[in-house]
Amino acid sequence: MSFNALENKVIIKIDVVEEVTDSGLYLPDSATAMPEIGTVVAVGPGRIAMNGSVIPTGIAVGDKVLFERRAAQKVEIEGEEYLVFLTDHILAIVED
Repeated sequence: MSFNALENKVIIKIDVVEEVTDSGLYLPDSATAMPEIGTVVAVGPGRIAMNGSVIPTGIAVGDKVLFERRAAQKVEIEGEEYLVFLTDHILAIVED
């Protein structure tokens, strides 16, 4: 399935973060706070300015991003969980 984000929206697939306690126990994803890093799977064309021109987002599909977790709208599609954001809630592009 493909996504087409609208305007200044970004759709992110949450990166799975495996947490291990000091004693070596693995914590499932459901037992930890929502991760703050994800991979962009769709980006809208950008924000529409007052004069009607489009201001690009500066974010591309495949980028790893740091995001503000409270700003997310969770959606589940075909058993996969995604987050939808306004580009204003993307804090940074993560570079390896």
